[in-house]
Parts: sequence; C-alpha cells; structure tokens
Amino acid sequence: MKIGIQVYKPFLAENTAMTEQTPMVNVDILVIKDNKILLGLLTKKWSYEGKQVYGVPGRDIRIKERISETVERNIREEFGCNVTKYKIICVNSNYALDNHYIGIGIIAEIDGNPKVLIPEDWEKWEWFTKEEVPSNLFPATKNLVECYLNNKFIVSE
Repeated sequence: MKIGIQVYKPFLAENTAMTEQTPMVNVDILVIKDNKILLGLLTKKWSYEGKQVYGVPGRDIRIKERISETVERNIREEFGCNVTKYKIICVNSNYALDNHYIGIGIIAEIDGNPKVLIPEDWEKWEWFTKEEVPSNLFPATKNLVECYLNNKFIVSE
C-alpha cells in the first residue's frame, strides 16, 4: 500500500500575487530625523478613498530576506540613502486597496537626503513635526504613525 506524501512547495519570490488564503508580509518604515517624520506624497495611482495620500517607504519581504536586509533595500531603492539605525515598533494588519498585508512597522534613521527615485510611486518627500503630520495618510502609514506617536505596539488587527 502506497502512502501519498504531499510535498511542500514554498511561495516563490517572483509570485507576489495575493491569494484569498495568504496575507502578504511587508515592512513599513517611518524615517525619523531631528524629531521630524519623513512622509512621501504618493502619486495619484495610489489614491485612497478618492484622495491623494502620504505614505512611508515599504515593500514586501522577499523569501529568505532578513528584516534588516528588507529595510536597507527599501531605503536604498526608495530614496537612495543608507540606514544607520532601525527598530521594530509595531505589527499591523492592512486591508487597503482590497489587499491583506501584515505590516512590520519600523522606525529608522538614515544618512543623506531623500531623493525621489521611483517617480511612478512618489511625487515628493517631506519632513513633518509630530504636530504637522497631515491627516491624509495611507492606512498602513496611519497605523504606523499612530503607533509611533502613541507608543502602542498594535493599532489594527
């Protein structure tokens, strides 16, 4: 009698399509410098509820990539700087744009001045004091900023 064995097939890095069964995992990175928060104005293609919104750098974690590697890669790709220090501050669920992401919230310090390197996603980068943070934030960014400002580990489930 033969016993059937189910072979585990790992999720391939090049397959980033959402499935109904599996949420994606990403990092959301809040860059802090001189008590200011760096936010990027997302292009209109990322509009949320009909409004243009601000966001933070962040992308999917690749297979076998360490969180530190993801943070460093994202900061380099998004605006050409290096990470000098980072810390995980929260974990949030994000359901925006009909997706389901588990976002690992990071605060980071960088060297250099951010540049717009992905103009199809970002119009500009701006520094804000805690009191000046705009209200039109992408949901994952809103969760991360609330965690940072209120020293909470989880804002959304």
